[in-house]
Amino acid sequence: MARLIALAGLPGVGKSSIARNLARRTGAMWLRVDSMDQAIWASGTAPKNLLDWTYRAAQAVAADNLILGLDVIADCVNDCEEAREGWEIAARTAHAEMVWLEIVCSDAQEHRRRIETRSSDIAGLSLPDWNAVAGRAYAPWNRDHFTVDTARRSLEECVEEAINLPLGKL
Repeated sequence: MARLIALAGLPGVGKSSIARNLARRTGAMWLRVDSMDQAIWASGTAPKNLLDWTYRAAQAVAADNLILGLDVIADCVNDCEEAREGWEIAARTAHAEMVWLEIVCSDAQEHRRRIETRSSDIAGLSLPDWNAVAGRAYAPWNRDHFTVDTARRSLEECVEEAINLPLGKL
């Protein structure tokens, strides 16, 4: 059975780094919403606020690949219930297993340092500043999920934790 592994968490907590490494290690398809957003904006015709456009497109691509039997890693903030439900629908549509990984950085100073010192590997992508991240609405969880805390831990430790979740090897 194919597996949809959806990551969630505020910008700067380490989602993309973990997703990239999980995809390498598991052979899963990596769907990165930031890359999709930037590609849409690069057209010069899209509005600054894409609303849920990119999530919906990514969820459709995920469902198509899950139906083929491919595992998919969805790398996006997933800060609201509507976004989270969209991934659940994609998994149900494809009769795939759904796994949620919330990525957090429990050390606010470390998280702020990451935000203030990071750069994007996506050409043209504007990253949010600390005020935007700290003030962002992030809905509480009402579904089963695993949490990986990246504070004071190496990327390798975080990826190992995700790979070895109690539900079995990813």
